[in-house]
Amino acid sequence: MVAIGDQALDFARELREVPVVYLLAPSARALPKNFIGIEMRIQPSRQLAAINKALPKVHSIGVLYNPGQSGQWVQEALLSPVGSVQTLLFKKFDSQTSLPGALQEMAGAVDAYWLLPDPQLTAPQVLVSLLDFSMKHRIPIISFSEKYLAQGAAVAVTFDTVDMGAQAAELGARIARDGLGGDIPALTPPRKVRVVANSTVLERLGVPSAPKGIDAIYTPEGGR
Repeated sequence: MVAIGDQALDFARELREVPVVYLLAPSARALPKNFIGIEMRIQPSRQLAAINKALPKVHSIGVLYNPGQSGQWVQEALLSPVGSVQTLLFKKFDSQTSLPGALQEMAGAVDAYWLLPDPQLTAPQVLVSLLDFSMKHRIPIISFSEKYLAQGAAVAVTFDTVDMGAQAAELGARIARDGLGGDIPALTPPRKVRVVANSTVLERLGVPSAPKGIDAIYTPEGGR
């Protein structure tokens, strides 16, 4: 069985005898051994490589993060600077942190802001402040999802859902042929990273980009 999304995964969660391949399920946790998943997390090193290729003039990146939500990710990122990205400026953020103060510390110190998939940092009121900060200081926001491009993010570094579907199909075919076990990991990273740019925002901010590092251009109508 293939389960796409959290609801489908919850529906299939009680299965024990049938192998289940799941994808696009961010809430997946503590699953039985017959569940094989494709995770939605892209390793920091791969994201940084994509950022470096798409925005070669970005040398320092600022990040607000919640230690309880993203502490491990931050540790990985700190070990992963690549190419032209020389500095990662991390600032802890929680419900007690002053957002204007945290952002002000980044003004003039970073070339871009990296938005993490943290509910606190993607809350509407926080996003409004981040977007105001972006426009005021001409600092592009690099997001993890295309949906934030409509709100004013400059670039999204995300996975390729079409390729992820093909990856799930290949896993299913492999399990049908060879069964579970062996060298099939319980969780597999997405194999393809996709970069989508909001060219209007990049131009407004005066941020140069490299066409070879961009896979698609966002348009308000949702076309490419």
